[in-house]
Amino acid sequence: MRSLLLSLLLCVPLLAFAAPMTNDDVIKMVQGGLNDATVMQAVDGAEPGFDTSADGLVRLKQGGVSDAVIQRILARKPGAPVAAAPQACAACGTITGIREITKPGRGTGVGAVAGGVVGALLGNQVGHGTGRTVATLAGAAGGAVAGNMIEKKAREGKTFEISVRFDDGSGRVFTQDTTSWSVGSRVKLLNGALTPL
Repeated sequence: MRSLLLSLLLCVPLLAFAAPMTNDDVIKMVQGGLNDATVMQAVDGAEPGFDTSADGLVRLKQGGVSDAVIQRILARKPGAPVAAAPQACAACGTITGIREITKPGRGTGVGAVAGGVVGALLGNQVGHGTGRTVATLAGAAGGAVAGNMIEKKAREGKTFEISVRFDDGSGRVFTQDTTSWSVGSRVKLLNGALTPL
């Protein structure tokens, strides 16, 4: 009788003894850096023990779980058929950071020339004789420096470094002059440019 009981226990799959997957398990995987495709595959293969109440879903979102994973969890009610795993999109990803960078302006020389002329004209109004010549030269030099700095400041701009973590786990940084994205936005790389997903 004892050997029969032992044989029956060995025939029961080990998965039957595994605890069902919970919301905490999913949050732990996401915060551990696993991408959506991996987490969804784990959700599909696990015995569901998810809390799909409003509080449970809000807790998942606050834990950093994406809407795609939450929707997969909702589809995994006990006894529900497993949905086919989505085709991985190697060009799809999530924005993980946006950094604004001030782009220094470049002088073309126009500001320096204009500043030099204005400075020379003003310097020419000071003093007489040799003093006027010295003031004119000093005004031209000072005006050229000031004009160059003003031109550079006027040409200063901003660029944005946008960090993207792709669904395959790779990461990349893109530089753009403008951005309408925010951290957490889903994007797709299309012909070298980010587009909404």
